[in-house]
Amino acid sequence: MKKSTFSIIAAGLALMFALPAVAQKKVTLQEIVKEEQKAQAAQSVQTVDDGQPVAPGKAPSSSQIPGNVPLTCAWDKNEHDFGSGILHQKPASATFTITNNGKSPVTISEVAPTCGCTSPKYTKEPIKPGEKGSVTLTYDAKITGFFTKNAIVKLNDGQKYILTIKGEVQKVDDGSGLTK
Repeated sequence: MKKSTFSIIAAGLALMFALPAVAQKKVTLQEIVKEEQKAQAAQSVQTVDDGQPVAPGKAPSSSQIPGNVPLTCAWDKNEHDFGSGILHQKPASATFTITNNGKSPVTISEVAPTCGCTSPKYTKEPIKPGEKGSVTLTYDAKITGFFTKNAIVKLNDGQKYILTIKGEVQKVDDGSGLTK
């Protein structure tokens, strides 16, 4: 066997034995949380025409929508804090109301939660001028502790809004002295 063929085989074997070690890298909960926060930040930072970033969680304004799209809707709130009253395994829901202040109907085309633990329900039919629609976000409460979750609401006219739910899920005492 030629020396170059041997070195290719040796490199291949070394790579083959190294891959399982890389693929099985242990990840801490803190690393997962940091990655989720990075992903949420990347999805929620929007820019205006001059390219300046806009911070998430602000009340809807013309700077939170893509350039050249007139602001036509307003929300009753863009964040809901459940506090510490959520019980483990008991889903919690918050409803956000949108009012169409424009001159033509708008439709909520998509509500995209940033996590699979949050499910949306929203008004599907067009919201006529002066009328209201709603978005309800339900958190599954399967994990105890603090949480903050976002959902991106997209309208058919190009407007985008970020809705946030947060709170703390408490462990439940089942009466046996054990907590779930």
